[in-house]
Formats: sequence, structure tokens, C-alpha cells
Amino acid sequence: MRVLQVTDNYAPATGGLERVVQLLSHELSALGHTVAVATLDRPDAPPTSVEGDVTVHRLAGLTRRLRRFSADPQHQFHPTAPDPVLVRRLQELVDRTRPDIVHAHSWMLHSCLALRLPPGSRLVVSIHDYGLVCAKKTLIHDETLDAACAGPSLRKCLSCASGFYGRPKATALVLGLAATRFGKVDLFLPVNEAVARATLPGVAPTRIRCVPSFVADSVAAPAPRPAFLPDNDFLLFVGALGEHKGLSLLATAHQRMTTPVPLVAIGPRRADTPTLAGTPERPVSVHDSVPHPAIMAAFAAAAVVAVPSRWPEPQGLVVTEAMAAGAPVVASSIGGLPTLVDHGLTGLLVPPGDATALAAALDSLLADPTTRRRLGEAGRTAARRYFASEVVPQVVDAYDSVLARPRASTTR
Repeated sequence: MRVLQVTDNYAPATGGLERVVQLLSHELSALGHTVAVATLDRPDAPPTSVEGDVTVHRLAGLTRRLRRFSADPQHQFHPTAPDPVLVRRLQELVDRTRPDIVHAHSWMLHSCLALRLPPGSRLVVSIHDYGLVCAKKTLIHDETLDAACAGPSLRKCLSCASGFYGRPKATALVLGLAATRFGKVDLFLPVNEAVARATLPGVAPTRIRCVPSFVADSVAAPAPRPAFLPDNDFLLFVGALGEHKGLSLLATAHQRMTTPVPLVAIGPRRADTPTLAGTPERPVSVHDSVPHPAIMAAFAAAAVVAVPSRWPEPQGLVVTEAMAAGAPVVASSIGGLPTLVDHGLTGLLVPPGDATALAAALDSLLADPTTRRRLGEAGRTAARRYFASEVVPQVVDAYDSVLARPRASTTR
């Protein structure tokens, strides 16, 4: 079949979502499907490029004028309303390639909703976060962590998003979401049931199929141990170096632990990245630019990987990658993380925001190498459920199922 993947950001942009869309595109192509990608244009990439059998179209629209408002120049985001110039470029691409499936992954969906698709085409939407209902995409209300927002309302969302974006940008995003109708979407693919419940209230079950994010089968291929790692046991954190990921919480737990070990944190810095002060007995090191193979090698070398998220993490590719590398995981019981970590079998779950419980769980594993090995091996086996070879056929089956039925025509 002919498939058009549509996403705000694509390589050379880096991140979990970007890796998933790129991997999906190439896996579908390897299965014999004709795949193209439509994404926002970038000043550091050509309008059209070819990756193997996948053609990438970087389309210019009015959105490019919003770059100066972006907190991260490497990641541009489509607004929560159609971009008329981008719609025209997307329509030209659709008319020329006539895809069977238009598969949207991010806020470019809002321009997809304005397209006139060929009669045989279907619109499929993957839901990787909470962006269908939350302008911040996080489901965090007023930066109150450790519990998800109960749901959107116009006044509440305007107030909450204004504290995050500022009033003008927040107003545009929130009003755009409130006005959007998703009746043209033929099939939603949330990454798990937790995300489905939060983002798709009132949507008929026949229009929903949970399909997780995934990693390459080769994700845990052996790689040299990075020189920056401690020689002995250490704790590892990988992710955005921010409060929503629980970095300060982990630093507190680290100091409370009875077992003095180094803490290594890897990830991009943010405006809210805390200053982490270790001690000679409990050193802390932070690394903000590490290639992905080195991160996987760090997972394989870690005594324990901590995922102390304080926001309702939709899925958490870090957990999947850590388990694939055979590392035992201690994670917060919030969002979609409990769907990945089977408590006592592949890792341990602790209440979000509880530094004492986090410290105790980390101590318990550091004191018990046998349990660490058992959890790591079980995690390695469980991670295979999230390998491309397992998940991409689910995506293809979803495509086939939606092509076999009439196009959506609902008001939601």
C-alpha cells in the first residue's frame, strides 16, 4: 500500500517520537510498502531528501514564522489549527501520491483534517502524548506534578497554559484545540489504554486500537562502554533533565540511600534543569550530549536504571530501551509506565513523588545482585513485545482493517 507519514519533526531533529516515525517508515518500506514522509521544513535540511526507499518532503507553511516563539529551535511545532499554506502543499502532495493511508503523529494532524483525501484513502492518527486534549501535551495542571489533570475545560486550560507559554501563545493553542473536531479521523492508535482514556473520551471503541511505540530490534546491539561511566555500580537516569522527569526527586533519594553509589544523568538540559550537587561518597555526573549507542551501552552497564517521572508519562521509550539492555528498572507508578514495568517481575514500581520509597527500592536492588539479574533478564524478554518486528505488523493490520471499512463520518 501507499503510506504518507505526517509529523511535525523528522530527522535531523532527534527525539523519541522522531526515532519512532523514522523507524516505522523504514520498516514499512522494508515490507514492500511505498512510504513518504511529510514534515515541517527546516533551515538545516533540503526540501526533499531520500533515505533508502523513503522520500522525505519538508513543507513550508505559515508555521515557519512561528520559529522565533519556539523554546527549542531544533523542534518546531505546528499550531492547533490548520496552516492554510501548509494545507495547500500537503494537498498537492496527496493529489500527486494518492496514499492509501495518511498517518499523522503530531499537531500537523490539524492541517491533515483540512485535506480532501482521495475516496480510497483513510486518515490514521497515532497518539504519543496528550496533545489532543492538552495544549502543553503533558496533562499536568499548573505544574502540579505526581497526578494527572482531571480533564480539560476552557478557563482552566487557558490559565494553565498561560503560565507555560505566555497568554498570547496559550490562547491560540487552547482555542485551537477547543475548536477542533476529529470526525475525519478513521482510526486512532494511542500507545496504550491510559493514553486512550485520557485523550479519547466519547470516541467509539471501533475507532480506537492501541499500538505501542517501539524500538529497533537491534537497539541493544553491543557497543563500547562509555569512558565517562564509573568503574563500579552506579545508578542511571536518562531523559530530559527536568522536574517533570523527577530529576530533583531522584537527587534527594540518592542522598537518602544507605548504599553510597554514583548517580549518572544523561539527557538534554532545560530551563528547569536543577543543579545537582553530589558528595565525594555519592558523586553525581551530568552528560547532555551523548550518542544513542553510548546511551544503550550505559543502560547495559548500570546497576539500576531510575525512571522517577512525576508526570503521567505516556509510555516511556527509556524503560523499553533499558529493559532491552537487560537493566533492572525502578519507575514511578504513573501514566503508562505500569504497562511497561511488571512490579517484582521486570522491575519495581514506586509511588510518584515519594523520595523515601524511591530510595528504598533502589537500595533493595543494589543490595541484591541476584534479584537485579533476574529482573534484568525478565525485562530483556518483556522488551521484545516493543520491538519493531512485533509492533509494525500491528500497524499494518490496523491499516488493513481501516481500509476494509467505510470512511469515518462522525462529529467527534
